[in-house]
Amino acid sequence: MVGRRYSIPSTAALVAFESAARHLNFSRAAEELNTSQSAISRHIAGLEGRLNTSLFERRRKKLILTPQGAYFQQAVVAALDNLQVAGNAIAGLSQRQHLTIACSHEVSHLFVMPRFEALQAAVGADIQIRIMTYEYDAMDTSLDPRVDLIFSYDTSWAAPSERAVACEEAVRPVCAPAFAAANREILEQPVAAWAALPFLQLSKENKGWATWQDWFTAMGAPETTPDYLPFGNYVYLLEAAAAGRGLALAWRGQVERYLEMGALVPVSDDYVAFDHSLHVLLTPRGSDHPAARASLAFFACQDRQ
Repeated sequence: MVGRRYSIPSTAALVAFESAARHLNFSRAAEELNTSQSAISRHIAGLEGRLNTSLFERRRKKLILTPQGAYFQQAVVAALDNLQVAGNAIAGLSQRQHLTIACSHEVSHLFVMPRFEALQAAVGADIQIRIMTYEYDAMDTSLDPRVDLIFSYDTSWAAPSERAVACEEAVRPVCAPAFAAANREILEQPVAAWAALPFLQLSKENKGWATWQDWFTAMGAPETTPDYLPFGNYVYLLEAAAAGRGLALAWRGQVERYLEMGALVPVSDDYVAFDHSLHVLLTPRGSDHPAARASLAFFACQDRQ
């Protein structure tokens, strides 16, 4: 079969003609297409030269379409509409083959990635999962339009049906095994005797998550103010704890990998729960995405599974 060979004007020229024919004004067409009037004029002149006919004429200072121009306008609009419909359909199909999750670096590393294979099985092997990491402040103020699902402590913008608790706020102290062994006598005493131990603490602005002060309120506090080693990133804080630099607060649902590997050990009998949780929320884009809804169900209370 002999392949088709098309001889048609450029898309840019056709778009310029469609806008000029619709407005019957080259200046308005230039404004709409963010270009110059002279550029529109060149496109129209090029079309008229190619077609060997006039597409516009002026009557009493008004621009009108010639009969040939009106006929060509119908064909151009139909062709551009078909291209637009086909492009939107393909783009929509492509978008549904992707699932984009936004979260902090800490949540990505400690909560999402350990569950990645199970998540992939839940949404289907044909879905490509993309993780976009943000700082908490950035997630609160702006949201990438490509995102389907977001992890946040702020639930004010999502209806109850569009969100779920991913990780309930429950914490306990942990440390490296060697640190626990070296400080066994102190750690076996009430918390009031722990003042000489180094405490690792997040230095970033508190977004509602528990702090050592919250844990002390529930479990008792050292007799004197302990030394706090500040960290701006929770992953780095846990790595420092695993290296034996001090005590860290561990979140249920985000520390299990360290405990399973033996890099960290608990130094209290159980977690202390607080009335605050990390949520997973559907964005307006994700609310109409089957894979995003499947992910919402998957992540619900993963810290208890």
